[in-house]
Amino acid sequence: MRTSGDVTIEINTDPRIVYGLVADVTRIGEFSPECRSARWRPGTSIVTEGARFRGRNVAGLMRWSRECEVVTSEPGREFAFRTIPTWLKRDSTLWTYRFRSVATGTEVTESYEIVKLPPKPIVAAIRHVLPHHLDMRPHMQRTLQALKHRAEGGSDLTPETVQ
Repeated sequence: MRTSGDVTIEINTDPRIVYGLVADVTRIGEFSPECRSARWRPGTSIVTEGARFRGRNVAGLMRWSRECEVVTSEPGREFAFRTIPTWLKRDSTLWTYRFRSVATGTEVTESYEIVKLPPKPIVAAIRHVLPHHLDMRPHMQRTLQALKHRAEGGSDLTPETVQ
């Protein structure tokens, strides 16, 4: 099982726009092949470090959700969150998006790092039920391609309309 990885893509638009699309976790279903939706926890009105949300995932017949916490919120530069371990789901993964201004727009790097592995029996089950979790990079590439498509095709997007 890979415990970390990253993918990078160039998107022909302003880093603040791309950041805004990623940091608005309620839009993740537009980009991710696995995470279908996310909702901010009650009382959260702005993206800030410590804010929490719940993501809902689907892969084949499997469905599950995870509570997540924003750990970095730097508009136009970096957005990161971690899955919060629980008594049932003991693992934790840090997901990071970095945005770098380049001549053509924005270089976006999405990375993950499993900072707390699941118990060995769960890893064995993942091999059979969710084999793509052994290396998340292909799914991340699909996410960034969908993000690129939306960011470059969204004529209604400006740095002011996407926070």
